Amino acid sequence: MKRIWWKSGVAFLAGLWVLSQSVFPVFAEEAGPGAGLAEASGATIHHTSQDVAAGQSGENLSETDVPEGMAEVKLTVTIAEITGQVGVPIQTAPGSADSYGYAYPRTVYRVANQMENGWIEIVYDGHAAYLDGNTGEITVKSTWTVPENDIEFAELIKTSMEVLGSRYVSGGTDPATGVDCSGFVKYVMAEAADLEMPRTSAQQAAMGTARAPEEMRVGDLVAYGSSLASVSHVGIYIGDGRIIHGDGTGRGVTVSVWNDRTDIPRIANVLG
Repeated sequence: MKRIWWKSGVAFLAGLWVLSQSVFPVFAEEAGPGAGLAEASGATIHHTSQDVAAGQSGENLSETDVPEGMAEVKLTVTIAEITGQVGVPIQTAPGSADSYGYAYPRTVYRVANQMENGWIEIVYDGHAAYLDGNTGEITVKSTWTVPENDIEFAELIKTSMEVLGSRYVSGGTDPATGVDCSGFVKYVMAEAADLEMPRTSAQQAAMGTARAPEEMRVGDLVAYGSSLASVSHVGIYIGDGRIIHGDGTGRGVTVSVWNDRTDIPRIANVLG
């Protein structure tokens, strides 16, 4: 009787271990952003939708109906948006236990390749990284939705998405080699709006006219810092509650929810 109980107990514990490996995958704690990643092909160069693997574009892209009062911007790249409610690990290789953190809901990534096994290669801080497209938490598409009255800023959306995932480099102003937050703003405004911007985030935040949060439009600058005199970060509002910005925490050019940070001394209308 004791031997039967002992064998049953071992089998039960083994079952729990197997279950824990499938439900709670282990990620390397010491893996830093960009460490050990292979360079993505053309990671800091503009990708077009043709960069998506043959047979993986077109009908396989998940497009949504456009709500009334909104308009679609047709992008020149393919993006992966976390549209579910659960974060998805950003992994060093498909199926790897090593992670660079999580892709949280409402974040967006530029797609370099959709793989046949459902995995998605993205451009992440100038490197290749991978999302599991089999999770059901990701929508892959080549459009971005904005209010109809902001469709005039479509070129700004397209230009900024073309360099999504480029490497963060302090002092950088060229996505081909790396940008910081103000360098990214300077690049996009020059390319998409023919607008010459000053170099620092504080100088950029002081431009134009102030805008209330409920009046924000695509192309507005969102400044972050304890006060207008202490601005330390800036991003470009792209609609739907998101900004695109050069992130210095290891993500590179990335899309975030605009008010994840609450230290916002000014929203600036610089496009008129």
